[in-house]
Amino acid sequence: MNLEEYLKEKRKFIDSAITAMVEPLKGSSVLYAAASYSLIPGGKRLRPILMLSTYNAIKGKEEPIIPFACAIEMVHTYSLIHDDLPIVDNSDLRRGRSTTHKVYGSDMALLAGDALLSFAFEIISNRLHLEKFRESALLTIIHEFGVATGIRGLVGGQVMDIVSSNMGSIDKETILYIEEKKTASLISLALRTAGILGEVGEEELKALTDFSLEFGVSYQIIDDVLDTISSPGVLGKDTGQDKKNRRATFVALYGVEEAKKMANEFVQKGIGFLAPFGEKYKILADIAEYTLQRIK
Repeated sequence: MNLEEYLKEKRKFIDSAITAMVEPLKGSSVLYAAASYSLIPGGKRLRPILMLSTYNAIKGKEEPIIPFACAIEMVHTYSLIHDDLPIVDNSDLRRGRSTTHKVYGSDMALLAGDALLSFAFEIISNRLHLEKFRESALLTIIHEFGVATGIRGLVGGQVMDIVSSNMGSIDKETILYIEEKKTASLISLALRTAGILGEVGEEELKALTDFSLEFGVSYQIIDDVLDTISSPGVLGKDTGQDKKNRRATFVALYGVEEAKKMANEFVQKGIGFLAPFGEKYKILADIAEYTLQRIK
């Protein structure tokens, strides 16, 4: 199976798992409709795929960690719903169709995002996980979800992303901070969750973390490149958003071609952290290199 087939198969698997997980909530008013509107059709499912792939590389199976993979996709989708709101990026298109607030209104979109974030924590804190994982590991994961999604992670990055648009000038350090927090934090959470629940050693966990941070920055750089050079029809979301909202990006600072080179450098540096483990994490290196060529 080539990598494209692998990713396609994993996306289908995750779509099915998420649909089954949210099915019991179907009768909970318009909130379910608004929350599932962006969640169920899905996107690339990169973060849950990375989590499943990492855990499989460690343990040779995926089943125990599926709920956590679904939870991280819910967190990601919540962040997209909130990012698209008129008070943030004011986007009309996401995942190939109208954004949640365009269909359900800004008030319901806001609450749908809140609900997905809360539901993610409900999922990962389920006591049934104690049958498969140590309590201390589960507590660590709940804490890591809190850090990665909060002021020291995703939200902190989003805040700086907004604040920097009014700074007048941008620098590499500010952009790196934004991309590490806003994007790399959830990618790192995916790999660290797999590593912690898979009970790898500290050195291995650090390597997975270091790889994920480099890859996360690279992934965001390519996102910013596509926002500049692609079209809504290809990308499935609004383009030109960074320029419109005056966001601090490596594309804005260095231009498209230099940004592409930087993305490749980040990926290669990240892959270097996995080298001591031979072929064990080859799938992660392959995914990282594959994303450098993506068109959406």
